[in-house]
Amino acid sequence: MGKRPRGGTAEEKNPLAGLTEYLEAHQRNSIFVREAGGETSWCLFLHGDQRRKGKILRDETYEFELVTEEGVTEKIHKVKVKMLCGAADEEEVLGRLKVNEALKEAPEGPHFGPRYRHHIKNKTLYPLMNRREVLFFTTLEGEVLRGIVTGFSRFEINLNMKGGVAVVLLRHAVFDVRDKKGRSYTKEAVEKAGKLW
Repeated sequence: MGKRPRGGTAEEKNPLAGLTEYLEAHQRNSIFVREAGGETSWCLFLHGDQRRKGKILRDETYEFELVTEEGVTEKIHKVKVKMLCGAADEEEVLGRLKVNEALKEAPEGPHFGPRYRHHIKNKTLYPLMNRREVLFFTTLEGEVLRGIVTGFSRFEINLNMKGGVAVVLLRHAVFDVRDKKGRSYTKEAVEKAGKLW
């Protein structure tokens, strides 16, 4: 195996190289916009330990319409959605979820006001995605998802769980994100630590 170039790779020198271009290409991405009127059936994990399965019929600014498997059209506020996956992957996702019992007993949210949310900065997520870091995301209701970030936008984080099971996590539903060493990458934790990486 050859030696690494002296001084490291461009990414090691500047972990944020390419972030501006990435955001220009992906920041406005939304699964609700992309899938509106589509034929894919989704499983939505909602606040209050609820789940809905169906197809996304129509997207609006703050809400969307879902046609359930029973043929019922339901309007749902996006802030009430914690995450979603393909309906066919529901059992796989449920089998991989862990639970933060303390948070499960005293859940937060949903937080309609951004100032109450647990933010993760783009400049924190971007290097973690590029390094394919294994992360543990905890939702406001205590579900813990282990996976690798495969993409993100202003409102969503795309994760690959074990076995390549894809999950879209809504950023407003995140309580915390940590690496294998237990280090938190929320905005508050990063600012308190005084360093990004």
